[in-house]
Amino acid sequence: MSKPTRETQLRSGEQRLQEWGLAPDAAAAALRAVAGRDAAADLAIAARLGAQADAASVDALLALEGSRADKLLHKEVRRSLYRLEQRGLTVPQAESEKPVALAAGPVLEGYVSTVDGRGDQLVWLIKPRPSGVAHLFAVLNDPEGLREVELSETSRKALRAAQQELFSRHELRMVEADWRYCDHLIDRAFHWATEKGHTISGDYRGFRAQLTKEPVHDVPSLARAQLDVDAVRADARVLAESETLLEEKEFRTWFFDPDTVRPYLDEAKQIKDSPLVLNEAQQQERVRQVIDRAVEELYGGDLRDSWVRRFDAMAYFFLVTKRRSAARRALAVSLALESSTRGGRDIPFCETLARSSIVAFMQMEEQREQEEKKGSLVVTPQEAAREMERKR
Repeated sequence: MSKPTRETQLRSGEQRLQEWGLAPDAAAAALRAVAGRDAAADLAIAARLGAQADAASVDALLALEGSRADKLLHKEVRRSLYRLEQRGLTVPQAESEKPVALAAGPVLEGYVSTVDGRGDQLVWLIKPRPSGVAHLFAVLNDPEGLREVELSETSRKALRAAQQELFSRHELRMVEADWRYCDHLIDRAFHWATEKGHTISGDYRGFRAQLTKEPVHDVPSLARAQLDVDAVRADARVLAESETLLEEKEFRTWFFDPDTVRPYLDEAKQIKDSPLVLNEAQQQERVRQVIDRAVEELYGGDLRDSWVRRFDAMAYFFLVTKRRSAARRALAVSLALESSTRGGRDIPFCETLARSSIVAFMQMEEQREQEEKKGSLVVTPQEAAREMERKR
């Protein structure tokens, strides 16, 4: 039996809290009162407290951390405390986490790109050297994992030139991010690729050892640490406006390719080519049902958590590039997907992207078939029946 993941534990914990009558906006005192009853519920409590910017949340989290020797819970508490600290609250450091007076060397710098339509992202780690900088370049995919990693010695000038070339040739912009977060992204992607048996170009562990000896930190979403999650979740207008994100140039590569939507295209074609005589309205209704199912399945199942992370990453990028409204909309999509049991249904961005991708490919295939039929004198029984129905 596989070990429960954080996501499955959180869902189980949320269900338990609801059974106990604790609404999503329950205060820190109410959550603290039920702590210790159930491991999954404690995990959900820790996650909820991280969204409540209040000193009582810090106290409750510290008490929760000491109540149970659970590695998953400890990580969740640390994640929530980090979020609260980013929002200006004072979080006491544990004795083991207080800085030690060691010659740690120059602080690293981190940079991330947007996530493209395939889930690919560039992540950089930079370490100052006496003669320049050490530049770790990583290409990763969510959820497939680390694809390529490379370490080189370069100069600040050459690094700026590389950034400019990425932007001028691909309109790909690198923005600053907490280096520990970038380190976490690369390490997590390395483990994903290793678990799935994917080939990784480059010696990740060897390269990282040349930059830092620190352990990898489990850093939570930067967007959720800097935006008011509760306010975004509570404002229905933010999610309703999510479709406008498609106007942002960073989403220009976000479409589903023909191979991904092929099962739905084939099913729609079978409906249109069915020996049953269906009028146009009946055909459209059946095709609509196919597309509705596609919206659920494309964003649901095993890929749901990946979509949640991708929208979190986009929310951070928009926040750093001074587009706060777009950042809140991207976060709203992430939050809606995280709690959805029907994939992308009722989420405007997801509905529009999936439907437009499928309809576009359907129209392309119909146009191709019409071009082929122009040179053919053969009329199928289905075409003849549909023509008779049209005339009636």
